[in-house]
Amino acid sequence: MRKLTYDNENIIMSHFRDNNCKVLAIPLNEMVDTTYRAVKDNQFWMEWIDSSSKSSLPPDFFNDKQKLMMEVMRFDDQQTVDGKIHTTKKKEAEIMKDIKGSGLLDSLQNLESITINAVTDLETNDDHNFNRYRGNFNRVVMKHANKVHSYRSNHPGYKLIFFVFDETSGIYFETTKKEDVKLGNNLFARAHCHWLDETMLNTVKKCGADYLIWYKPHNSFETPKGINDDFPKVIIFDIVNMKIETLSYNEKWMISSEI
Repeated sequence: MRKLTYDNENIIMSHFRDNNCKVLAIPLNEMVDTTYRAVKDNQFWMEWIDSSSKSSLPPDFFNDKQKLMMEVMRFDDQQTVDGKIHTTKKKEAEIMKDIKGSGLLDSLQNLESITINAVTDLETNDDHNFNRYRGNFNRVVMKHANKVHSYRSNHPGYKLIFFVFDETSGIYFETTKKEDVKLGNNLFARAHCHWLDETMLNTVKKCGADYLIWYKPHNSFETPKGINDDFPKVIIFDIVNMKIETLSYNEKWMISSEI
C-alpha cells in the first residue's frame, strides 16, 4: 500500500519526522548525531529552507545555520530498473482516475491525502523482485550523484545529505536452493541486511554525498513466532568515515517476505 502524496518531498520528510524509528549510525560519532537531529527533530527542521520547486536551485533543502543541504529521493522493488514501468503506480493511477471521475473528492474539501491499495495480482517474484530492488537503488542514487557538482556549486562549503526513502515492503531472504514459496511454508534462509549489502554499499561509497540517510519504514516481516520488527528502519552513513564489513548476496536465490 503506497501513499500517492509521497511524490512531495515535504510529505516524505514529515512522514520521517513523525515516525519513531530504530536508528543505526555507521559509524556513530558527534557529527552524525548532530546531522541526524538536524533532519529528524521538528525544532531543528524549522531551520531548513525548501528549495524543491522547479524554480529553485537544487538540492531540495538547505540549512544555512547548520551548513547542510539535502537531496530527497525514493525507490522500490516494483519499478523496472530503467525506471519506465511501474505496474503498481499504473494501477493506482487508474483507481485515482475513477475516484476523481466519481466526484467523491469534491465532497471531501478538507482531505489532505489519500492512500490507495492497488492489487496487481502479480506472482511474488514479478511483484517484489530483488534484482529490481538493487537495480533501482543504484539507478536512483547514481542519478542524483551525477548532480553533486551542481549541488556543491549552489551551496559552497555545505555538507551534502542524500535522503533515500525506501518504499519497499517487507525484506528479502537468501535461500540455498530454488524454493517453491507458498503461504504457510517454512524454509531456512538468511535475512537480507540492506545496510551491509556489498553491492548497494559500493553505490553509497561512490555517490559523492557526505551523509546518506536510508529510510525503510516498511521492513517488518512475519515468522512462525509472529511479526518481526527488529530491523533498523533508519540507517545514517557518514560516508567518508564509515568502515564496515559487508555481506555478499546471490541475486538468484533471493525471495521476498511479501507473498
